[in-house]
Amino acid sequence: MATPRTTRVQSVDILRGLAIAGMIVVNNPGDALHVYPQLRHAAWNGCTVADFVFPLFLFLVGVCVALAVDREAVAAGQAPGFWPKVLRRTAILFLLGLLENAYLRLSLETLRIPGVLQRIALVYLAVVWLHVRLGRRGITALLAVILVGYWLVLALVPVPGLGHPSLGMDANLQGWLDQLVLGRHIWRFKTTWDPEGLLSTLPAIGLGLLGLLAGLWLRTGARGTSRVLAWGLALLLLGLGWSVWFPINKSLCTSSFVLVTGAAGIMLLAGSHWLFDGGRQTPLGKPLLLLGQNPLALYVAASFLASTLRHIKLSDAVGGTSNLQAFLFRWLFSGWGDRPAASLAWGVLILLPLLLGAWALHARRIVLRA
Repeated sequence: MATPRTTRVQSVDILRGLAIAGMIVVNNPGDALHVYPQLRHAAWNGCTVADFVFPLFLFLVGVCVALAVDREAVAAGQAPGFWPKVLRRTAILFLLGLLENAYLRLSLETLRIPGVLQRIALVYLAVVWLHVRLGRRGITALLAVILVGYWLVLALVPVPGLGHPSLGMDANLQGWLDQLVLGRHIWRFKTTWDPEGLLSTLPAIGLGLLGLLAGLWLRTGARGTSRVLAWGLALLLLGLGWSVWFPINKSLCTSSFVLVTGAAGIMLLAGSHWLFDGGRQTPLGKPLLLLGQNPLALYVAASFLASTLRHIKLSDAVGGTSNLQAFLFRWLFSGWGDRPAASLAWGVLILLPLLLGAWALHARRIVLRA
């Protein structure tokens, strides 16, 4: 079968922990009206710290595929049961994403089909398949084709019903395709497109391929850290330059967005490898390491916890209603004068019991996988 690494790579676990911690804190503000600007997703074009969190997860999907999958063994037919395991993992991730979307708000007529876990599932499947069939040069060439091709499609293909190409929030090719294929089964927040929509899955796969290339560097000895940092900086500058013509945009997952966030992933991986691999420990590294060992379980638990707190309704003193989250937030943080700080503190508070759960799993050497 494909040969997984028997020893976990500490730098990768720590980065996964950083990604899951960031995702939980960003997704769980105590007061959505008072959030630090960098913890909000950009309304359309542009990029905030919050916009780097999910791309880091996709980047790390590629890194983990490079570390875990022996492409030569799989290609030679020496990995019995490999593809059924890949397909099973893909299906579990996708179904967990649907369950997350349906939890406490099930409506088959409007159930959102895309989502975070669904995108991770599709990126994982594509990256594994491409890793087995293409070498480094092939992956690099395909990555360039995906990013340039996506740019040309959005820049040159007219949006049906509009009559010309558009990268606008109100009308774009991704939104048209999402509505055509998925209809009402998309994310709805005064939008016509889904941030994990169909067309943008292609550049999202590009993020996974960037992670795959970085993971191959890590697997083959991780020599030349400074050179990898330089490559990351070069991709960052390329992405920023490209954004003049193809704006950085998370919702469309534009090619410039892929390069900028992928470059951040490369530099974070190189820096994390230098800091943490080889048995080195820091006070910050330990909690992130614990979170990164069971990220899927923690993400699902956080999502269900937050949905439950928002779903439970309470009556207030003046006859109105609020949910349990709003009640607890007011009770705990009503005395805080800094509202954005209070909102952030709630997200950290949600993270703390999950960190305790991660510690308990680690103490029992339990790693939950899809």
